[in-house]
Amino acid sequence: MPLTNSESGEEYAAASQLVEDPVFRNSLREAKIIISIWALAMVYTCTYCYLNGYESHPSDPAAIGPAVSSWFGPLKSYDRDPARLTTPLGLGIPDWVFYGVVTPWIVCLLATFVFCLFVFKEDDLGDDQELLPATSEGDSVDG
Repeated sequence: MPLTNSESGEEYAAASQLVEDPVFRNSLREAKIIISIWALAMVYTCTYCYLNGYESHPSDPAAIGPAVSSWFGPLKSYDRDPARLTTPLGLGIPDWVFYGVVTPWIVCLLATFVFCLFVFKEDDLGDDQELLPATSEGDSVDG
C-alpha cells in the first residue's frame, strides 16, 4: 500500500526529529568513532600478521582475485628465516605477535581510555516515571 503525502510527511518529521535528538546524534558519533578504531586495528593486525608471521609467502595459482603481491610488492622481502625470529622483551612471544597483536591491543586500550574520558558525552535520558503508562488509579505500572 503506497503512502500518502501526509503519512510520508509524518514519517519524515519523525525521522528528522530523531536525527535532531542530541542523545541520538551523540551516540551515532560515538559509534562511528568506535567502529573506525576497531576497523583500523583489524586492518593493521591482519596485514601485519600476514606479512610478518609466515615464513614464506608462496603464490597460489588457483587463487581468485588479485595477488597480495600486487598490493605490497614482491613478498620475498617478507619471507622469514626461523632463526631471525626474535622475542622482544624476552617474554617468549614472537616479534610479529607482539607488534601485530599485543601492541595494537595496548593502543586500543589507551584510545578507549582517552575516548571515555574526553570524547564520550553522558546525556540526560529524562525521568523514567514520565515514560511509564499510568494505571486507572493514577499510579505507575511498577508501583
